[in-house]
Amino acid sequence: MRKEIMDSPWDFTLYEENNKKILDVVYCNSFVDYSRKFLLQGDELNYDFDQLKKLAEEIRNNYENYKDREIKE
Repeated sequence: MRKEIMDSPWDFTLYEENNKKILDVVYCNSFVDYSRKFLLQGDELNYDFDQLKKLAEEIRNNYENYKDREIKE
């Protein structure tokens, strides 16, 4: 079961599911908004709200660095 832990509207949502933390990052385009989910690891598991906001922005700006951790449903 997926449990929402933290939310920043139009930015990200942090979930916990099966003892794993998942960051759902919102991508806003001019016509279509969509999100992508990424598995958190290492120090990211303990990030606070501000650190998660920075991480979400980092993921949006540097998708290639995080694409191997994307969860595709």
